[in-house]
Formats: sequence, structure tokens, C-alpha cells
Amino acid sequence: MNDAKEASQQAELLHKLGLAPKAVDPDLLRQALTHKSVVVDKATQHLPHNERLEYLGDAFLKSSISEWLFLHLTDADEGRMSQIRSYVVSDAALSKAAARLDLARYILLGDSERAAGELRESILANVLESLCGALFLSTDFRTTARIILELLKPELKLAVQGQAEEVLNYKAMLQEHTQAQLKVLPEYEVLSSEGPDHDRQFNIQVSLNEKVLGRGSGRSKKKAEQDAARNAMIQMKLLDRNSHDEPNPMPKKAANFFDAVSVKRLDRKKALMLAPSILSADFSCLGDALKQIDEGGAEWVHLDVMDGHFVPNLTLGPPVIKALRPHSAKVFDAHLMMTNPQDYIEAFAQAGCNRITVHYETCQHLDRVVSQILDAGALPGVSLNPHTPVSVLEDILHKLHLVLIMSVNPGFGGQKFIPRALTRIHQVADMRKAQGLEKQLLIEVDGGINDQTLEAVIEAGADAVVIGSAIFEQPDPVATMRHYQHKLYELEQRYRKNGKQGLKA
Repeated sequence: MNDAKEASQQAELLHKLGLAPKAVDPDLLRQALTHKSVVVDKATQHLPHNERLEYLGDAFLKSSISEWLFLHLTDADEGRMSQIRSYVVSDAALSKAAARLDLARYILLGDSERAAGELRESILANVLESLCGALFLSTDFRTTARIILELLKPELKLAVQGQAEEVLNYKAMLQEHTQAQLKVLPEYEVLSSEGPDHDRQFNIQVSLNEKVLGRGSGRSKKKAEQDAARNAMIQMKLLDRNSHDEPNPMPKKAANFFDAVSVKRLDRKKALMLAPSILSADFSCLGDALKQIDEGGAEWVHLDVMDGHFVPNLTLGPPVIKALRPHSAKVFDAHLMMTNPQDYIEAFAQAGCNRITVHYETCQHLDRVVSQILDAGALPGVSLNPHTPVSVLEDILHKLHLVLIMSVNPGFGGQKFIPRALTRIHQVADMRKAQGLEKQLLIEVDGGINDQTLEAVIEAGADAVVIGSAIFEQPDPVATMRHYQHKLYELEQRYRKNGKQGLKA
């Protein structure tokens, strides 16, 4: 892999995690993504695998989940907490999180593993552990813990509700029944085992008084025994093969945690996104605003950067954004309303901006500025004021990842929506389709969006909406964000169901 391609892939992966392009040391990230199988093959022995990262990441995963369980399941005893944690940090759970992250795309393998085809659960789990170790060394405890909880939230919820197969202890359930009813304990026997030590398949049967009750298989003796016990309970009519037990009651603190992100999609299949603008938040406590955005389930944080020259207002710059970055794992969507954006691109990227959008009206050499944003490791966008024809972007659209249509004149929040923006959104959407850029280019709209204007904006072709005062000037910003998220979901079903597929955030 050449250096440019590796740098691009690293930036892409960090973007998925809500981190700035260079938030993790490139050498450390390369070591984390290099699986230990490289040391076995002569052709790849020179690649820099660091097995110590896997050890560190494993410890950090366990500590992060343990902390969450301690804080959110206040009535759970040590046994239940251990059982939940064991599943959430298991290869099965970690590999599912890795699949949602499309981690296989970034992993460097030894020749023998590459030739084997589809990656095994253990490989995905090992590399995810190493990645967590690298994140911790490059950021801090709290940032890494937030990313881990975000990645593993579906598995954590299943485990807390007792609905993950690995959390249901069928072996213990069968033993409890036979001991209570028959005063005899079941016996397990290994019938066969196949495959290498690191990926062995076990076949086991469980018997009672020399009568075979059931057989099972798995990639460890423990999993095979659980499978055998489950099949035995089905044969004994103690368990319905198609039944699903009612989920365990969810403690309030845990329910609030999961509800806060119930409208999010880690697999990025969602077509429509909400980008709350903190321009309308209380500047004395922007950290609280980020927490509200997290609880409200929005995908992006919109950062309105104003210089007092291009627009008649002053807001925030790289130092403030850098200070906010550790408090959120969201995508930082920077909108630079400034006269000399080319002088600050690197500073905003290093501060943690994942997306950087500049104004067409301020860039004499727009192609050069777009390339500058890409070189800094961020995704480039261009914004158009209400009077600027969208046709000016026709020859550079292929290099962009976002077009931001201003539906108000930039500079202040709380303005009224300009209806002409709907035609302009249609025009950009048509231009995007004509150039075959549906999978690359997002259309974002900023200004005057509320309950009265949202549907028209989405129908016109917008993928992301910036909402500021209609959220942060309400009594309950979190509830308001959830309201807009649910409206976006309904609009997605209506206008995107038979249209283009969801775009990556």
C-alpha cells in the first residue's frame, strides 16, 4: 500500500470514529491495523505489528464496559456484571462491531490469512482491541471510552436485556433443572475437534444417566457445551426453538443511555442527518451543548466560524474547537465564513474538524483550497450564498464531498428561510445525479429550518440539515433534537425509500 493511500484510509477510519484526521499517530495506527499473522509469513515479517496494543486494548475495553455497568446498573451483582461484560468483550461481539465499522477494509494480513478468504471473528476482534489501545495512547481515557461505548452499544443493550445468546447460560439452566427434578447432573463429552489451535471447532454431546439429551458445536468447548445444553432443553420441551424470552427490565439510567442514541445508525445506512449548530447554544457552556447533541442522537456538530469580515459577526476559531474535541465523538462539521480560509485550513483540521466547508465567494483559487482540505485529511465542502448560481460548482463538483446551500444570508442565527433555496437544492441534486456523484456528495442546507420548512427541504433533495435556534432556543433541546430525528426518519421513508441509497457521513 502506498503512503498516500494509507494516509487516506487512516483518515477515513478516524472519521468514522468521530476523530480528526491526525488524532492518532500514523505509525501507531499502522501497528494496530497490522494483524499478528504477518510475523508468520516471510513476505510480511517486516510489517510493524505490535501485540502489546492488543493487550492494552483488551484491558481498556474491559475497564470501559465495567465502568459503564457500575454507573448504569446500580442493582446488578458482580455475577451479572461479569456475565454481561464477558459477552460484550467476546470475539463474537467485537467482530460485529468491527463489521459495522468495515474494519476488514483497513487490516493488513499475513499471506496465509489473506489466502484463507473471509476474516475470522478472532482476527476482527484482535485488531479492534489493538485499535482501542492505539486510541487510548493517542487521546485519553474519556474519549476512548466514549468511542468504545458507541461501537459496542448494540451488543451492550442485548446483553443488558439478557437477549444475547452468549449471555443466556443454557448450561446452568439445564443443570438447575436436572438437579432440582432428577437429583442428577448432566455430563458433557467431546465427540470431536477439528481445525488449528487458534480456530478449533468442537462437537459435544450432553447426556443424563447415559441417555443423550442433545449435541452442539462451537469454536470453543464452552460455546459447544452451551449449544448442546440449548438443544437438550429444546428436546426436553423446556425451551421453544422459536421463542424469544422477554427482555430483562431496563434500569432507568441505562434506558436513558440507550434512548439517547435510539435514532442513530452506526452502520451509516441512514440517508438524512441532523447537524445542530452550536452558534445558537450558550457560549458559556458549550461542553453542555455537546452533551445535549449526544443525548439527542444527532450525527454531526455544526461549527459556524465567522471572522467579522466576510460576515458581520465573530464566533469561534481553532483553539475553541480543539478544546471541544475531547468532549464529543461526533463528526465536527466546520463552516468557514471567512475571507482567507486557505490560511487556516490546517489549523482547523488539526483542531479536530472532520469536514471543512469554505465559501465559493471567498476563494479566488477554489480548486487549490479544496485540495488543501483533502491534504489536511478532512472532507471538503463548498457553500453558496443565496445570490450565487449553483452552476459555478459544475467543474469542481467531482472533488467535493458536500455542497452547503445557504437558505439565509450568512452571519446570524434565527433568520427566515428564503424559499428560492428549494430550487437551488433541486439544481445541485440534478447536477450531482448527472455526474454520478450520489455516493460521494452530500447536500446540506443551513438557515431557517424548522417544523414548517423541514419537509420541503428534504423533498428538494437535501441529505443534511443545519438547525440552530429551533433547537437551542427551545426549553428542552434534547427532546427537540429527538423530535427532529424522528421527523427525518419519517421523511427518509417517504422520500428516500425508492430513491438513492443512504450516503456515508
